[in-house]
Amino acid sequence: MTLPPTRVILGLTPLDILPVSRSLRLVVSVGRRLLLVRYLRGYGRRRPLDANALAYYEALACMRGMVRAAESRAGGRGPASPLDASGFGDALAARFAALTGVRAGLEARRG
Repeated sequence: MTLPPTRVILGLTPLDILPVSRSLRLVVSVGRRLLLVRYLRGYGRRRPLDANALAYYEALACMRGMVRAAESRAGGRGPASPLDASGFGDALAARFAALTGVRAGLEARRG
């Protein structure tokens, strides 16, 4: 299922890591919300969406990203990428908690 990771990426990736002006980030913010809504709607027309399955796989996508962020924060991946250095891991943890009711903590970001 490609929907949950796409939903996580489009919905949670911090826009402040984009090398563009603030005004363009605003346009991207609105655009990505519209893109996400259209993607969900189109996906749902082609394939019925089970809310429980969607939440499960979205939580799994969040967990995968949290593992990557935790590994980066622990220094296991070399220098952190702009995404790993951002608050993306924290956003993933918050979304995971919202989906599952389980709080997952990440080591504080360095630097």
